[in-house]
Amino acid sequence: MHSVVTHPEVDQELEEAALYYERKCPGLGDDFLDEFESTLRRILATPERWSRIRGENRKLNLRRFPYAVVYSMKGESIFVKAVMHLHRRPFYWQGRQ
Repeated sequence: MHSVVTHPEVDQELEEAALYYERKCPGLGDDFLDEFESTLRRILATPERWSRIRGENRKLNLRRFPYAVVYSMKGESIFVKAVMHLHRRPFYWQGRQ
């Protein structure tokens, strides 16, 4: 079983996106967080399946929202580096370890 480690800024990215969607429509913020959790479960099930971007980093797009989970693998650990909006500032997360 893989363990998940998140970059400290990932929680902030999740919170900001969820609050944005919640302001647009009550309940949509929770839907966003549920979709993130679903995407993370898909990554954990088959981490090597998803597209490589920028070296050893990989990403999997959320199905319903214009975001992707960016991660890398080392041994049995999945390092979530970003919850990246697909249409803003691509690769801003590159310096994250």
